Amino acid sequence: MRFKSDEELLGKLSAELDHLDMLYADVTPPSLPELEQLIAGEAIRRRKRRRKELLLFLLVALVLVTIVISILSTAPVLYWSLQAVFILSALGSLGAARIRHGREES
Repeated sequence: MRFKSDEELLGKLSAELDHLDMLYADVTPPSLPELEQLIAGEAIRRRKRRRKELLLFLLVALVLVTIVISILSTAPVLYWSLQAVFILSALGSLGAARIRHGREES
């Protein structure tokens, strides 16, 4: 949709904004006590959600640390071999990315 002049664009925009105002003319903003109650409720909900996320994080971290310590204490050879495999795979993927990046540049 092309407009021939700025005045035409401004008129169309003004008409659309008036139409939007008419659509939401009957909407009343909440009163101050309602708004304060809404904000307080939202703050409590966020605090509970943060606490829940922190507890979940700590639980997962505790489980992971427990698994690592149990593997290390029962089978240190398995633990160290897994560590070596992860390090070698990371270095291998970095090397492959560097080679691929070098081929793309040339």
